[in-house]
Amino acid sequence: MLTVIAEIICHSEQDLKTVLDSFHYIREQVLQELGCHTYDVHIDHPAVKSALRTKVPFSIMMYEKWQSMQHLEAHMHSVSMQQHAKATEGAVASVKIRILEAQ
Repeated sequence: MLTVIAEIICHSEQDLKTVLDSFHYIREQVLQELGCHTYDVHIDHPAVKSALRTKVPFSIMMYEKWQSMQHLEAHMHSVSMQQHAKATEGAVASVKIRILEAQ
């Protein structure tokens, strides 16, 4: 089982909304993909105030669990991800993806 953590940085508040709307639109489709166990979208909680907190403006954190690398690769080439890429074109400044395994 793989855990994927993706940090997506958008250009602006409006771009953040565009990307979130797209993820929410495709989420149910992605959860139906073979090998997908979790596909969760997270943003900074606006009310949390803590010295431990690192706030990154216009950021989204994705937490995903995939059965295998083959399933993840298929997802990255899926119709859902093609729709997402088209819907969010120009809205994303950067993406960092971590592919992790439990020890």
